[in-house]
Amino acid sequence: MKVKCIYNTGQELRKYENTSLKNDEFGRFGVSANSEFNEITIGAEYLVMGLIIFETYQAYVIDDNGFISACPCQLFEVIDNTLDSDWHFRLIQKDEDIYPFIQAIFGYSELCSDKNAYENLIIEKDEETHRMYFKRKRKYLE
Repeated sequence: MKVKCIYNTGQELRKYENTSLKNDEFGRFGVSANSEFNEITIGAEYLVMGLIIFETYQAYVIDDNGFISACPCQLFEVIDNTLDSDWHFRLIQKDEDIYPFIQAIFGYSELCSDKNAYENLIIEKDEETHRMYFKRKRKYLE
């Protein structure tokens, strides 16, 4: 799947909120209207490596110049909705630390099979997990 960034601010996410909020209040995306997603570039195209189903929204796992992040889907438009046949799915179990904040994960095999993959990839920025991400990305680009 490929997406194109059309927004990179919290202000643009306000139209997708369920309630009206003040600019400094955090909404369902975990950001305020003043927030900026500096890790993505408007007009840039991204290969989606995963889809994270958070408790209140969905996010694409992408990278820009090597910086991997999970950004709300509403910041993008889908330009190619084809999923790789090698994608996997994992339902997050109630006893996992990331539950209920994350409900499910779709993506390359290691992202779904390793219970610590999300934290290692996005939060801890683990070197080995990043290597695997880019290995899978190269495979998908072939």
